[in-house]
Amino acid sequence: MILHKLKYGAINNKKIIMFLLGLCVIGIISGSIFITLIKSSDKTSIINYINDFISNIGKIDIKNALINSLLANIIFTLIIWLLGISVIGIPIILFMYFSKLFILGFTISSFILTYKLKGLLFAFLYVFPTQVINILIYTLISLYAIKISNNLIYTTFNKKDTNFKKITNKYIKILIICLICILLNSLYESVILPFILNKVILLLKI
Repeated sequence: MILHKLKYGAINNKKIIMFLLGLCVIGIISGSIFITLIKSSDKTSIINYINDFISNIGKIDIKNALINSLLANIIFTLIIWLLGISVIGIPIILFMYFSKLFILGFTISSFILTYKLKGLLFAFLYVFPTQVINILIYTLISLYAIKISNNLIYTTFNKKDTNFKKITNKYIKILIICLICILLNSLYESVILPFILNKVILLLKI
């Protein structure tokens, strides 16, 4: 069992990161492939949605876009963080992490499905740097959440003592760092990215 191998103190950050990055790759690939398995009517709906999104990119309400981006990313990060201080957190954290990457892969393939080669450019602009930063944030918070949750499991079942104050202080600092990064990234996503996409749309005459 993975939970028995991930003993706190013997846990290897590198192994967890490699596992999360592997899950990241699987999630993106799965999301990209999934679009090929859905019905033609669903593909048409996706194409219509992407077309509406692109055609209205210049009319985005920056304030609402910023609020929505902040809320979505902050709530997700806080849930992961809170799951880290529970003994049932690890499987839920991994599922949430995977689902985010699955959606990212699905979104990338949706751009390509809609605009073919031009869709690659939109997908690139959508992913870099915004989604890459999000992935790094999710990976960081998930890494520490898994470590904390594993520590709780290990100390609970083995009746071991540990310095929770020291661990908690570091865990709170990680959360603050992630929230600051989310704020900066959401500003880029809501203010700068729509401007760039709008210029590309005009250039490509879509």
